[in-house]
Amino acid sequence: MPTFLSDPPQTAYLLLFAAVLVSGAVWFNRRDNRRALAAFGSIAGVLAVLFLLDKLFESPREESVRAVQTMLRAANARDANAFVANIADTLEYHGESAPVTVTREQVRGGGFWNVLRQLDVRVAAWDFARDDVREIDANTIEIGFLAKGEANGHQAPLYLRATFARQPDGLMKLTKLATFDPMKRTNERKTIPFFP
Repeated sequence: MPTFLSDPPQTAYLLLFAAVLVSGAVWFNRRDNRRALAAFGSIAGVLAVLFLLDKLFESPREESVRAVQTMLRAANARDANAFVANIADTLEYHGESAPVTVTREQVRGGGFWNVLRQLDVRVAAWDFARDDVREIDANTIEIGFLAKGEANGHQAPLYLRATFARQPDGLMKLTKLATFDPMKRTNERKTIPFFP
């Protein structure tokens, strides 16, 4: 399914909605005019079809954002198995130091989980802006978003660039993760404490 149909921009909805309103007003003023009714019905039909396609089919961006949100819920529930279910066999992580490649099992058994439990850390993510998305190819996408870990009234905010690639099982899974200072974005790297 083409991305412009499965994940249409908000402007497409706004333009179509405005066209439905205008054509509906024209038809209402000229109720005996069949062309005005046909125009109103056609535009409303296009809007309905677009809405259905958007809801029925998930774009790679939407699938990647959903995977991040699933990982956040798993981290807050301290469920390492659910967390790594969204990670590819290997993950390249780049914080302040040189990039490191770890396996899914290394993430599952990492000291990161003990820190989350001991400090009762809560994690959250937001600002999954379309402007922060880069399609690398048909099966690989990079998304950017803000996230934070919070414990004992202290926050550790980050800006993350996450690359998801379609795996042999057909799912988009995390293959690369880079973390940055949230104010300077990609100009200054920052590390997730004790990760992976």
